[in-house]
Amino acid sequence: MADINSISSSSDPYKAGSYKAESTDRNTLNIDSYFKLLAAQLANQDMSNPMDNSEMLAQMSQMAMVQSLTAMTDSVKSQIAFAQQSYSVGMIGKEVTVTLPGDSATGKEATTKTGIVEAVTTTGDEPIIRLKGDTTDYKLSEVTKIAGSN
Repeated sequence: MADINSISSSSDPYKAGSYKAESTDRNTLNIDSYFKLLAAQLANQDMSNPMDNSEMLAQMSQMAMVQSLTAMTDSVKSQIAFAQQSYSVGMIGKEVTVTLPGDSATGKEATTKTGIVEAVTTTGDEPIIRLKGDTTDYKLSEVTKIAGSN
C-alpha cells in the first residue's frame, strides 16, 4: 500500500494552507483597461438599441471615484508610514518596554523586555528598534510602554 506522505506535497495532508492572489495586469481593472473595455462596448453595441448616455456617464463617474479612493488610500498609507518613522526616531534615548507575543501552539509564554532605545531602522514596512546591549530587533508595534529619557 502506498504511503500517503509520499503522494502528498505536504507531510500533513490535513494541514490548512493559504493562498493569496497577487494583483497583476490581468486580474486588476485599472483606468486603461476600463477605457479599452468601454471602447469595445461602444464599438460592438447594437445600433438599433445604443447604450444610454446616462448609463455610460454613471460608469465613468464610478471609475473616477474608484481611482480617487485608490489615490487617497495610497496617500493615507504614505502619511501613516511617515508618522511611524518620525515617532520611532523620537524614541531614541527613551526607555521602552517591548512585549513579544506568546504562541499557544508551542506553549511559549509572552515575554517582556525593558531597555533604552539605541537605534531605529526605518527601511522596512514597519520601523525596527534596537535596545542598548541587545542584538534583537523589535517592531514598533511590539512597544507597549515608553518612559522618559534618562
